Amino acid sequence: MQNVGGEKFLVPLGSQVIHRNGIVVLNAAGACLWEKLARDCSADELATALAERFDVEWVRARCDVQTFLDEMVELGAME
Repeated sequence: MQNVGGEKFLVPLGSQVIHRNGIVVLNAAGACLWEKLARDCSADELATALAERFDVEWVRARCDVQTFLDEMVELGAME
């Protein structure tokens, strides 16, 4: 993840450059999740962190985490 002017971006590298036409801009929640993923957190741990940081219900946070993870896999940003 890169931070440019206060915006958080995922920049494709290596073979992903060929498959991705551009960069991925992360909102605050996405950046929070991406940073936690670097620490090898489980989906439930990610949901807990998201719920606490953004004051949302855990069930909603867990659903949002799954959506984020699915999108990252689809983009090829993670397996």
